[in-house]
Amino acid sequence: MRMRDIQMYLSKFTNGNKGTAISDCEVFLEMENGKLAKISNIELQESRLIGKINSSSAWRVVIKAERNGLILLQSTTYKK
Repeated sequence: MRMRDIQMYLSKFTNGNKGTAISDCEVFLEMENGKLAKISNIELQESRLIGKINSSSAWRVVIKAERNGLILLQSTTYKK
């Protein structure tokens, strides 16, 4: 998935408008066991791979979950 995919996906919910109820909702990460975790941080990291400098593959966005932030809810879309 690319950043532009995330931007397009999110704009479908907000119709490009800020301040909607969707804009203020919490964002969770679905874990391997189907539990939900709160997102604690989003980082932009630079890759140091040879030949990848100044290209889109030289960067990555990393979404980190809170270590103890598991919610007792099961994801409604979790497939075992």
